[in-house]
Amino acid sequence: MRRAATLALLLVAAAAGARAAAAADASPEQQLADKYAPIVALKKQTKPCDTNGEPYRPIPVDVVLGRKDVKLVDSKGRLIDAAPTAADLFRRGDDTYLDLPGSPLNPGCSYEKWAREIASGKPTTAYAHVVTQPGKPGKLALQYWFYYPFNDFNNKHESDWEMIQLMFDAGSAADALNRRPTEVGYSQHQGAERADWTDPKLEKHGNHPVVFAAAGSHANFFKNSLWLGHGAQEGFGCDDTRTPSRDLQTQVVLLPDAPPASASAPDAWLTFKGHWGQQEHGPNNGPTGPNMKDQWTEPVTWSEDQWRSSSTAVPLTKTIGPSATSFFCSAVAAGSGVYLRFLRTPWLVLGILAGITLLGLWLSRRTQWSPVHPTPIDQRRSGGQIYRAAARLYRRYWMLFLGIGVIFVPLAAIAAIFQQLLFAYTGLGTLVDEASSDPIVSAALALLVGELSTIVATILVTGAAAEAVDRLQEGKRPDARSAYTGIVPNLLALGWAWLRIIVVAGLLTITVIGIPVAVFYLVRKAVTTQACVIEELGAGASLSRSSEVVRHREVRVFAITALVNVTAYLAGPILGVIVLFITSSSLAVIDVISSLVYAVVMPYAGIAIALLFYDLRRRHAEEPAVTPVGAPAPTASH
Repeated sequence: MRRAATLALLLVAAAAGARAAAAADASPEQQLADKYAPIVALKKQTKPCDTNGEPYRPIPVDVVLGRKDVKLVDSKGRLIDAAPTAADLFRRGDDTYLDLPGSPLNPGCSYEKWAREIASGKPTTAYAHVVTQPGKPGKLALQYWFYYPFNDFNNKHESDWEMIQLMFDAGSAADALNRRPTEVGYSQHQGAERADWTDPKLEKHGNHPVVFAAAGSHANFFKNSLWLGHGAQEGFGCDDTRTPSRDLQTQVVLLPDAPPASASAPDAWLTFKGHWGQQEHGPNNGPTGPNMKDQWTEPVTWSEDQWRSSSTAVPLTKTIGPSATSFFCSAVAAGSGVYLRFLRTPWLVLGILAGITLLGLWLSRRTQWSPVHPTPIDQRRSGGQIYRAAARLYRRYWMLFLGIGVIFVPLAAIAAIFQQLLFAYTGLGTLVDEASSDPIVSAALALLVGELSTIVATILVTGAAAEAVDRLQEGKRPDARSAYTGIVPNLLALGWAWLRIIVVAGLLTITVIGIPVAVFYLVRKAVTTQACVIEELGAGASLSRSSEVVRHREVRVFAITALVNVTAYLAGPILGVIVLFITSSSLAVIDVISSLVYAVVMPYAGIAIALLFYDLRRRHAEEPAVTPVGAPAPTASH
């Protein structure tokens, strides 16, 4: 036994000695590349094909070459080589494309499954390039290039090349081994972000920088967060590097400083000027390789001209109402989805857009927009008249309704402080990120850290608006204070009614197949608040009254409430996004602006829904009585 243990120790020592000897025999370039080999942090998937995580990792390009399911084609789609090897790519021009199996415009999970198969057992790889630039003496760049088989972001395309670059005040790799880097740049779309080597934002494990690759886009960042970009340099959309993430130590492959001169060279693919993915339109086109990038030969100029000092993190805290930043992230993602669908089926998308436009025109012509008489309050109105009469009432009594909306401001401040404390002292931010892929848990946490405040404030504002409108109907001149004190006796009933609505709609929504039923249910309960406040009903009676007056008018109620609520909901975020593009305001300030606009607009929605309630109540009262089957018909009185 002792002999076996001794033999094992000797083998371990011999292996360590062999590695040390190999390192000593390695070129200065190889030693330098190994010394700073980066660690790539990827957003963890909870399960295969989970779109919240990152399924791809940097792999060797060799795994996609020489395969029968990969083709080399020209710009007209004609086959040049089947199963192309590195030798087949040697000095091919920029009018050639590698075509991987799958459709980048409709990837599904096919690329992920394919990549998992071909990369099994292969190391996480970083291609190192040690380079100096003529005319820039005393500067040396150490680049690490990462190859991903697919880019699953707003711009979907086959293959993706990303990189980071370390700068040294040195004239050679041997000299750089005795120095530490001065700064590092992480590529992000068409730009890059810099950090000094001693900057606290640069996370390192020993000498190895940690690279936080954004899910889908693989843009490289220095921290875990959600990053907003609204230009070519930082990308257009939101890059996600939030936790949980998995750290992968890369294995370095050193690339030559000059292009290989022979097709038989192992790195012959480095001379390939074509595209590493299928030919598509615009941002969905396959990318070119490292040798076609400016920083390949001009790394110092690139660092001086293109690197910026910071990236913009989306605030973790949530404001009252929809935030401009969240709206921007969602809108860009949705817009890219429509664009991809258009590229796949242009006539279908154009037909749908034309249909939506025609439907909007038809609906606008189906309703009556004038005359508009804000008073008397209690009267029948068409949808268009409700929309305009609510605006007239707001304009006429603007101090009253603006005062009602002001409650959003203190609620926003209280919610923001509460959330800051939660995130700072409970680790809730990490929990929210980790639960993002679980719809039930994430929905519950969303209510806890912000949505609940918005829901409560919305109920209070629409309730106070209904109280104010009812008092105007009675010929009184209320103020904001009396509007809120007037709903105090109904608060318990309002709270209980809306708790029931939220629970029922939430449970139906979680099942997914119950979503249409949830929408129908919410439409039926659309005027619960108004029934409770104006008719002073209890929780159950308010719910029943709403269903009673809405029954048989669900489509009309849905159209009117959707138009009113979408107007109120989007006004703040749209203005916030405009401010984002025309000013240099911080995202926190922009989200506050969005909340303030929401506070101003929400009373309008309350007025409109109150007018809708009066309209529905009149229509219901004017309906002929329905005689139950088997009951005697009423006799005429003389």
